Amino acid sequence: MSNSPAELKQVAEQLLSEWQVPGIAVGILQNGEVETYGFGQASVETGFPMRPDTVLQIGSISKIFTSTLAMALVDAGKLDLDTPVVAYVPDLQLQDKEAQQTLTMRHLLTHTSGLYGDWFQDFGLGDDALGKALANIHTLRQISRPGEVWSYCNSGFYLAGAVIERLTGKTFEQAMADYVFEPLGMEKATFFAHEAITWPTAVGHNIEDGELAVARRYPLPRNVNAAGGIITDVGEMLRFAQLHVSDGNINGNQVLSAESVKAMQNDETKAAVMADYYGLAWALRDRDGKRLVGHGGSTNGFRAYLCTVPEENFAIVMLTNGNLGTAVYHRLEDWALEHYCGIKNVKPEAVELSNEQLEHLTGYYEQPIHKITLSAENGGLRLDVVDRSPLADASEEKPQDPKWAYPTSDRDFIIQGGPDDGQHVDFVFDEDGNPRYFRYHGRVSEPVR
Repeated sequence: MSNSPAELKQVAEQLLSEWQVPGIAVGILQNGEVETYGFGQASVETGFPMRPDTVLQIGSISKIFTSTLAMALVDAGKLDLDTPVVAYVPDLQLQDKEAQQTLTMRHLLTHTSGLYGDWFQDFGLGDDALGKALANIHTLRQISRPGEVWSYCNSGFYLAGAVIERLTGKTFEQAMADYVFEPLGMEKATFFAHEAITWPTAVGHNIEDGELAVARRYPLPRNVNAAGGIITDVGEMLRFAQLHVSDGNINGNQVLSAESVKAMQNDETKAAVMADYYGLAWALRDRDGKRLVGHGGSTNGFRAYLCTVPEENFAIVMLTNGNLGTAVYHRLEDWALEHYCGIKNVKPEAVELSNEQLEHLTGYYEQPIHKITLSAENGGLRLDVVDRSPLADASEEKPQDPKWAYPTSDRDFIIQGGPDDGQHVDFVFDEDGNPRYFRYHGRVSEPVR
């Protein structure tokens, strides 16, 4: 890897400039060799540089840590993924009483719980935050039956965190420290801003009126920690990645059984939009004959991605502090996979759909954080999206620039151009062949007729 830093620096800095992202920390693991880098700024207000040891929010990559912790409890004989959750949490109350009796940890870890997922109500900073969230989870709509439809679900991980608290008798954060952080030597990793501030720290940024501005709301609600609360640096992230490319063994310490590592990477459900398949929290993609095992993260002003290629003993982690960081890390990932592993990203070819087929999909689709109007255009679909982010400084609705998606089948489309270039969207049909859901950014939206 010794001849790579100059090229990596050039590619990273060009992408930061192109997408108005202040900085990025990058860590690369290849055959046990580790390199870490920082490019750009940790804050546009202070001008402090992004360093390799700067800590940033990793967002939903935290879900892989939660799944790892759950599998450590499976190894310890304390948890069975297919036992109904109500057996571990007898006071569980869900809106749908059938789901209440059948929902399992496997459903939660694979985003097939059917629960509405983007619920970010704040229940305070106390040790009882997750318990309070659990007491209110009955307010969430059951969109589909457990195991029926894949739809990205944050709230399912809050419930998974509550199961972990019950099984360990500890707060979720302490259980994570005991079972994952400490065995991996992750000394900086934390869920709490007051601990992160003792290290070199980056702040998030959003583009407002064309200019970068610091994202003033920094922490997630504590009850969200199992879904997205970890703060750490790229070096520590690579220790975690090493666990998952080396059968659970770190420096002779078997932190997780090889069987559990493999189970996490098995195809559990077709995902279609955010990956080809999902395992136990891992997003699984097949590219150029190789299996990519990874996950992204998005919080207020931060975007992050971890990609591993276990058969190549390779991992790259990219932590950015800008809300367009997704555009940066996707393109940097493509470059790195080809540069280090010879894995090329070949986008699927477009197929031709008739006007009638396209019109059958058009219309207005809605869920609490997305309102989407689909119209037929240029042999594909035009997406006019209005977002409402529960994580941002304000919760007002924000229209996005129109997006265009080309079809790769009668139900699968790929967005072309802009920051979402290459991202998949798709439809779930009902038994009559009509659109039941439109999946965008992993979430199902329902047609409003």
